[in-house]
Amino acid sequence: MRDKIIRWGILAVGNIAGTFAEALQDAPGSVLHAVAGRDIGRAEAFAQKHGAQRCYGSYQALLADSEVDAVYIATIHPLHLEWILHALHAGKHVLCEKPLTMNLREAKRAQKVASAKGRLLREAFMYRHHPQIQQVVDLVSSGVLGRVQMIESSFCFNAGSDTDSRFLSKALGGGGILDVGCYPLSAARLIAGRAQGRLFSEPLELKAVGHLGVQEKVDLWSSAVLRFEGDVLAKLTCSIQSQEESTLRISGERGELSMGSPWCAAGQIQLKRDQGQSVEVFEPDMEKHFYAYEIETFTNELRGQPIGPQAVGMRFDDTLGNMRALDWWRSEIGLGYEADRVR
Repeated sequence: MRDKIIRWGILAVGNIAGTFAEALQDAPGSVLHAVAGRDIGRAEAFAQKHGAQRCYGSYQALLADSEVDAVYIATIHPLHLEWILHALHAGKHVLCEKPLTMNLREAKRAQKVASAKGRLLREAFMYRHHPQIQQVVDLVSSGVLGRVQMIESSFCFNAGSDTDSRFLSKALGGGGILDVGCYPLSAARLIAGRAQGRLFSEPLELKAVGHLGVQEKVDLWSSAVLRFEGDVLAKLTCSIQSQEESTLRISGERGELSMGSPWCAAGQIQLKRDQGQSVEVFEPDMEKHFYAYEIETFTNELRGQPIGPQAVGMRFDDTLGNMRALDWWRSEIGLGYEADRVR
């Protein structure tokens, strides 16, 4: 596939699928070949809007298309594993929207099948491929903050009150930790690792509290405190029922680094030193669609170009670590799903 145009198929036609389709137009070497939805009318409208050559009324029909090289899975969370496995068995490479699966056990199963089939499987954590995040990590690795002490990270928004929505329905994988808590958790693991000269780090301790909705039975808001090697501490917050500002802040013995709008890489990076007397500002890189970077990373891997040794892209062992920590966070607040039942 070194010089081949990668022909993409998209499973599902929701908002995130539309964003990905837009990004494909800004990703050289990729083209939207096909899209599938469970409603053929919606699939046809999506295909027309985004220039897909083909559309299908079922996911299986798209996977039977021999011209599709890779699929992007944008279904609800509980369906991720099912369609990852179907896609791999159909011989497709897979980029699946975060979280890769509902839990670590499912992620390991997906990994085993991908390895057996010789296909690339990656988790779509788009912010982890953006130059802005790379710049944050490079600043931490440079030692400009001195010894890293604290990481503060949050992702909060208000999903409304519709208990049938995917955000609030337990059957649809709703709740804040899996949907948005995975972002601040992955950032904390990334920064804590780079502070110790490694790609990422795993928490040694994790304590969490959270509020489970009486009707929804999923976490509406939750906070966790983690300790990593080197006594790097992290405070994480996620919510699907508040408008708290999303943040990423890293404090060290010689300064503080912060980033606005970290999960879409659209905010400034501020480096404060000398107790705030010296402030450097780094503007966001807006050269291309912010989802295009993860597409390029994925297609580069398909063409035999692995993620760079110090790059922030999401490797699969990183995905497994994040899934393990997400399981831990959920267990702390007593949140389980049907997928967690041992079969």
